[in-house]
Amino acid sequence: MVVAANPGTAVTVAPELELVKAALLYGDKVTLISPVTTMLLRVEALQHFSPRQQIELIRRVAPVLLPPDELAAFQQGVEQVDEFLRTTAKGGSGAERLLRAGLLQHLQPIQQQLSEIVRGLGHEAGIDHLAAARAKGIVQIENADPGDAMDLLVSCIVSAKLAETGGRHDDPHTDRVVETFVHKLSVHLSSGREYLIFDERIADLTQAAIREGLFSPAKGPAGRSAQAMTASALMGRLPTFPNATVDEVLDIRTELASSLTQFRAAMVTISKSFTSAAWEVDFEDEVHDAWIESVLPAVEAIDASVKDNRSLLTLANGITGATNASYPGLAIVAAGLLGHAGAVAGIGAGLSGTAPLLQALRDRRTANNDIRMQPFYFLYAVEQSLT
Repeated sequence: MVVAANPGTAVTVAPELELVKAALLYGDKVTLISPVTTMLLRVEALQHFSPRQQIELIRRVAPVLLPPDELAAFQQGVEQVDEFLRTTAKGGSGAERLLRAGLLQHLQPIQQQLSEIVRGLGHEAGIDHLAAARAKGIVQIENADPGDAMDLLVSCIVSAKLAETGGRHDDPHTDRVVETFVHKLSVHLSSGREYLIFDERIADLTQAAIREGLFSPAKGPAGRSAQAMTASALMGRLPTFPNATVDEVLDIRTELASSLTQFRAAMVTISKSFTSAAWEVDFEDEVHDAWIESVLPAVEAIDASVKDNRSLLTLANGITGATNASYPGLAIVAAGLLGHAGAVAGIGAGLSGTAPLLQALRDRRTANNDIRMQPFYFLYAVEQSLT
């Protein structure tokens, strides 16, 4: 699964998270790509910068952070420190090694501050919600930055500083990030291997790029995107799904793994009936019609079947009430013996009053299996798990 989203006016991954949740439930692994997550990848790298990288970053942003009359002296001092660290990296006299150790110790607070900045930005943007999924290797963030480890950071810092005074930073690097993102999106769309889920902005971009001949989606990815986008849109219609966390989704995907195959098959069937591609404006209307005509009635029928199935066992318990009163825990014992027909038959001969209960348990098990095989049981179970 590949999730693509276009940034809004705020530094937040909220739009990406909504798509990632659906992708995690429908797919096996997820690749997330967007300009915002690319920037946050660069921010995360801050906390792992070496002392020389820290110095280089400071040197590159100093022109906008310091008054002009202090800049020359500051840059000269930074260059001397950088040169000293470079020449003593692999040795030096005892005094030089001691001086190097002291200098590195003075740089440690900068590293701590950078780590705090990273955690703060990650929390504010919401990227920390993906921590567990990334740690498990289920979600990975693809880098769309064509520059080195600092280019985008420098651009963001300079832009933020100039914005404080009403200035504007026309840095071509930001444009290169967008161009790289669009190129990678085109590659994913034509790769023939991936299922794409994207937001409305990316859908508009894709449709315009195809119209201008800039994108050439392969037949396979177009169909796969329709399946994935249909699944995502249907999940989004579940009342509890928008409020679900990524960690909750990770738990649910494990619990419902056995029901996913039928749901995927249903997405293939439904999406083949659509006349619009996943990025076209009429696609959402076709998904809505499918929800009203087919999916919602099926989910409601499953809910009714589940309730009927529970009533079946309740009724059987009522029939054998007297027997259960004489033999406490008999229902539990009977349930454990369902897989052993011979034993059940022997008990049944001596305790004929339990027959309705045993039959009800058998019927309930069969009904449960039948319900779980329904194409849209997956949607029903997701909603129930989040309730």
